[in-house]
Amino acid sequence: MSELKKVVKFRTVVSTSAGMAMATSCYAAGIELANMVVGQSAWIAILVAGIMCIFSAMCFAELNGMYPSAAGIRLFIERAFGEKVALAIGAFYVGCALAMVGPETYILSNVINVLLPSVHHLIWVVLFLGIIALINYRGVVITGIVQDILSYSMIVFMLVVGIYAISISGISTGDLFHTGGVVNVFEAAAVGVFLYVGFEWVTPLAEEVTDSAMIARGMLVAVGLLCITYAVFITGMTAVIPKEVLAESSIPHIEVGRQLFGETGLIIFIIMSVLASMTSYNAGFLNFSRYMYAMGRDNVLPRVFSSISRFATPWFAILFCFTISLAISVYIYFSGRYIRLIMVSAAIEVIIYLVMALAVIRIRFKLPDNERPYRVPGGIVIPIIAVLFFLVLLVGIYAQDIFVLYIMIGVLLVCLLYTLLVVPRLRAAHEKRMAERQPRRRRRPTNT
Repeated sequence: MSELKKVVKFRTVVSTSAGMAMATSCYAAGIELANMVVGQSAWIAILVAGIMCIFSAMCFAELNGMYPSAAGIRLFIERAFGEKVALAIGAFYVGCALAMVGPETYILSNVINVLLPSVHHLIWVVLFLGIIALINYRGVVITGIVQDILSYSMIVFMLVVGIYAISISGISTGDLFHTGGVVNVFEAAAVGVFLYVGFEWVTPLAEEVTDSAMIARGMLVAVGLLCITYAVFITGMTAVIPKEVLAESSIPHIEVGRQLFGETGLIIFIIMSVLASMTSYNAGFLNFSRYMYAMGRDNVLPRVFSSISRFATPWFAILFCFTISLAISVYIYFSGRYIRLIMVSAAIEVIIYLVMALAVIRIRFKLPDNERPYRVPGGIVIPIIAVLFFLVLLVGIYAQDIFVLYIMIGVLLVCLLYTLLVVPRLRAAHEKRMAERQPRRRRRPTNT
C-alpha cells in the first residue's frame, strides 16, 4: 500500500489550521458575540476565547508530539482511555464535523444570490465542493498552495478592512473597554470559541509534514492570527453599522461591505465570502480525508478508505467527503435548518477540546516518563483550566437548545453500535485476507 508524502511546509500548517475556522458563518457568530457586551468591547471576549483555545491548542500540541499520526484525535483518545472509547468518539467527531459543511454552503449560496439571483443555489454548492474535491485529489502540494493563498489573502483582507472601518468610525477608547461586566464578557467568550472551531484539524497532517514539530507551532500561531484578525474585523463591522442592526441579517458582512464601499464593496465582500468558504472547505477536505484514510488503514472503516491515488492522495476518502458534504448541503437547502447543525458542530468541538485536556492529564499520570517533544507548561494547571471552561461552555450550549443534546446522544449511540458490531467484522475480514495471502508451507515428503 502506498503512503502519504512528507511535503507539507510550516506555512501550510498555519494556513490549514487557521483556514478551517475562517468560515462565512463566523461573521454572524461574531455579531451575536458583539451584542452580548456593551460598547465596542467584543474584542475582549474574542481575546478571552482565544486564550482558552490556545490552552486547548497546547493540549493538542503535546499529544500530537507524542503520537504524530494521520489518526490524530482518535489515537490520542485511545492512548488515554482505550480503543473502544477512541473509536466511538472518533467516528462521532467526523460525522458531526462534516455536518458543518451544510450550514456553510447554505449561507454561501445566500450571499451569492444577492449578486446573481437567477442562478440556482445548488449549482454553486456543487461547483465549489467539486472544485475543492478536485484540488485535493490532485495532490497535497497543490492543495497546500491553494490553502496558503486563500487563508493568507483572507487574513490580510479582514485586517485591512477592519482597520479602515475603525479609523473612519470615530469610536472612542472608552467604548473599546466598556464591557458591561465580567459576566457579559465570559458569556460572549463562550460564543467566541466558535470563531476558532476547527483549528485542531491540522493534526491529521502529521504524516505529511517535513517536521512533526511544525504541528504544535502551527496551531499556536494560527490561533493567535485568528484572535487578532477577528478582533479587528468584528470591531470594524460594529463600528460602521450598529450591531443591533447587523444582528437582523444572516449575512452581516455583506451589509458592511455595502456601507463602506457602495456597490463595489458589495461585490468585494461577496468575493471575500467565496474565499472564506473555499478556505474552510479546502482545509476540511484536506484533513477529514486524511483522518478517514487512517481509519481505513487501521480497519476502523472499510479498507477502501486507505486507497491512495497516483497523486499520493486518499482518493476514496476525498470522494466520500464530497458525497456526504453534498448530501448534507442539499438537506439544509430544502429544510432550512442550519442553526441547529451549527450548534451541534460547536458542541462536539467543545467536547473534543474537553476530552483532549483530560487526555493530557490522564497520560501525564499514566506515562510520566514518555518523551514529549512539546509539553504544556505549568504541569496540569492549564489542562484543568481548559476542562472547567469547556465544561461550563458545553452546559451553556445544551441549556440554549436541549435538542442539540438529544441529537448528539442519538449519533453517539449509532457510533457505539458501529464500534461494537461493525469494526470487529472489518478487522476479522482483514485478518482473513492476510492469512489467505500467505503462501502455504510445502509439506516435506515422509520417508517410508
